[in-house]
Amino acid sequence: MGQQPGGILLLLVWLSVSVRGSLAFRPPTPVRPFPTRCSVASSDNNDSAERSTTAATSTARQHNDIDDDEVPSDAMELGLDAKQLALLEEEQQKFLATCKVLCEQRNFPLEKVKNARDLSSVQNSPVQRNRILRMGRVSDASQDDIQLLFHQLNITTLIDTRSPTELKDDTTLLREQVFGNFTNMMWQEQGRGRDGCVKELEPGQQPVRPRSLKRFWEKDQGVAAATTAISETEISPSVSTEIIAQEHLEAELEISAEEDVCGLDCDEDDPETMQESTVLRTYQGNRKERHFVSLMNEFKYVKGTVGKLRKRDLAKAALRSPSAIFSKKARTAVKKPFLDEINDGGLPMLNELLLRFGAPGIKYVLELCADRTRHPVAFYCTAGKDRTGMLTAIILALCGTKAEDIVEDYSLSANVYAEMNDHQAMVGALSQRSLDPKTFLGAPPQVMRDTLLAIEENYGSVEGYCTWIGFGPEKQQKLIQACTQPDDEE
Repeated sequence: MGQQPGGILLLLVWLSVSVRGSLAFRPPTPVRPFPTRCSVASSDNNDSAERSTTAATSTARQHNDIDDDEVPSDAMELGLDAKQLALLEEEQQKFLATCKVLCEQRNFPLEKVKNARDLSSVQNSPVQRNRILRMGRVSDASQDDIQLLFHQLNITTLIDTRSPTELKDDTTLLREQVFGNFTNMMWQEQGRGRDGCVKELEPGQQPVRPRSLKRFWEKDQGVAAATTAISETEISPSVSTEIIAQEHLEAELEISAEEDVCGLDCDEDDPETMQESTVLRTYQGNRKERHFVSLMNEFKYVKGTVGKLRKRDLAKAALRSPSAIFSKKARTAVKKPFLDEINDGGLPMLNELLLRFGAPGIKYVLELCADRTRHPVAFYCTAGKDRTGMLTAIILALCGTKAEDIVEDYSLSANVYAEMNDHQAMVGALSQRSLDPKTFLGAPPQVMRDTLLAIEENYGSVEGYCTWIGFGPEKQQKLIQACTQPDDEE
């Protein structure tokens, strides 16, 4: 297999991500060692990466005559020499080759839609065939893709989990050839613990509302006083300054995120707006639907890092952009310390924030998947890696799939961004320009291992997490039956 771009660096991050990311993701408790591998049925490959890492360490001790100048800086940061690096590169190629073989076996043979497979394809999965599917962006589908997805597989329910910014940038969002037979449903959250609301869109109606400078201006007046207060306050780690800074920052960031919200207000007096419980209860299984369910946006990620920043950094960030309403450069400056924190936390931190701030949307997606009359259900994001990978992991875990089989399925997304070759494609609703590609474009097995361990530590279990978001035991059992019960038993 030819050398993959950035393969060495991806593996270095793979080996270090649990150290870098887990501290931001959960309390620094000991984590049981897992071999960094893509687990496969063949016992010959099961522990190859772990053995290789051990061998690399041993080799390094025997080769101390290598000049540090010959070792790339990324390797030096991790204490690796050239011999270790060569072994790691070799193991990375084995890992990618194994994933390629598994993808060829499990992925649907689609031309344009990436990373698409049935949850029943996961090793030891109890999910029945053609119930729940996961994939990347669907709007790119070729004619052959359309034939397979909507005529052979007969997908009935599509769930688009992308952010409004991603929807706005998708020029094929309403492509008639792909979505002409689907009724578009716009979901909007109302906070954790409360059902969202849903609106059926008119044919051709965009799910994202345009940016309104008038609304921006009115909202900006409400935070002007906070800006002045901070400007006139000596920056210190006092509680009062932190509170002022946090309130101002959240208001400024919400202003900059206004273009990243969907065109739906949960107005009880609006006859076209329904509570999600009504939508779920009244569906008769007589039409195809596409649900826009934005799990995350940049504002949520940034807001989720506020508590992780030092008070001084928080105040400085607030001072940096009193005019963010009109200046994209200023808004970028406001967000920089938060994005730096996310880059330091890596994919585990992204998953933590997704589980917390994406909880209302995750609950709604699980509700849709639990309705057998809506099957086959296909959910997707941009690459089908992060948001899609988390939903997949939750459903598989609820259905009783072993953790290492879930990890293996997640790792099959390792090369999807390279296959897409789209530098504009967003990662977990964040722009690639804001992220370290060495950390965020891959799918290291350790990331999903750490994520599943963190769910267990923070919520007790995946079942405990689902209960926390409002998807309790009764609903969980409904989902399990919908996914795993054979047709002849229904």
